[in-house]
Amino acid sequence: MNRLNFFISNALMAALWLAVPTAMQSQLVMNGGFESISSLPNNTGQWSFAEYWSNASSATGDPDLFHIEGAGGGDLPETPVAIIAPFQGMAIAGFMACGAEGTNRREYWTGQFSEALVPGQRYQMTLAIANGERTPFSEAGLGVSGLGMHFSEGVPMQNELEPLDLNAQFEFPQVLFGREWQALAFAFTAQDPYTHFTWGVFGSDDQHSIVVQEGSGPSMAYYFVDGFEITVIDGEMENEENGSETRGPVVKPEQIPANLDDALSWFVPNAFTPNGDGENDLFMPVLRNMELIKLEVFNRWGEQMWMTEDPSTMGWNGMHVGEIEVVPGAYVWKLQMRKSDGQLMTKSGSLNLIR
Repeated sequence: MNRLNFFISNALMAALWLAVPTAMQSQLVMNGGFESISSLPNNTGQWSFAEYWSNASSATGDPDLFHIEGAGGGDLPETPVAIIAPFQGMAIAGFMACGAEGTNRREYWTGQFSEALVPGQRYQMTLAIANGERTPFSEAGLGVSGLGMHFSEGVPMQNELEPLDLNAQFEFPQVLFGREWQALAFAFTAQDPYTHFTWGVFGSDDQHSIVVQEGSGPSMAYYFVDGFEITVIDGEMENEENGSETRGPVVKPEQIPANLDDALSWFVPNAFTPNGDGENDLFMPVLRNMELIKLEVFNRWGEQMWMTEDPSTMGWNGMHVGEIEVVPGAYVWKLQMRKSDGQLMTKSGSLNLIR
């Protein structure tokens, strides 16, 4: 698979997942996309601006909140750690999953459910995770095995930046690392009436593989997260009396299936090559039963490179004002659409211009 096809296939997976309608359900992850905030972030470490989320009650742990309309170290797409656009919406979160090997340094994100889980009921958790495009001065670049999720009744108590010595009901056994967003899903059976979940690396460094993925001498494994959701899996509830296993996960992580037959769908490629060869020369979303209202492209400093409000436009050809070629690299798009029922939707993402 060549580089361009790799970018586009990842974008298609993410975009089509977003197009799948969410089933009606009473169980929710509160503010699972980090869109509900008390204030726009203007620096790193402002985790407390994300409503319903906590840092596992650490006195020193400072996971990060980022927003497209933020400022300074709290904006997108260029963060102090990496360049990345939201998986969905306008905001994402980030955290130091671990420090350099032997330091036993951790940060965690703790979220909460809209109501306690029902013991014996099966659920599916989904989330998106990425490392982004590392900046030249970033301290990130490590990858770590054992990213996982611990369910609890209440918020766990982390001492400073020490690892939480808790059993994860789900754990990703391999080193997870990638610039692009990856959608993960796993199923589990609730053993207790869990009200919270914590995402991170549990246990000491000697229980995990910590490897350099990018950069020279990085000091931390840093991950961005977005799109936490929980879904009730239909079927009879399980219990310990009949010998059923209640300590999920019961399946390995898997990519979210895309519903290609959905009546409302959209796809925005995250790479194009405006080199005049007649292939992939224009950047334009593909909308099905949706109306384009406005499409904008920005560079990493927030300067608008191109904009259209014309649904019949052929797309962006990689030129700026005065038909000046923009430089290759990372850009951000923002798309406003209208559904057939009149509802407006706003989405954003990253774009790689390759010449």
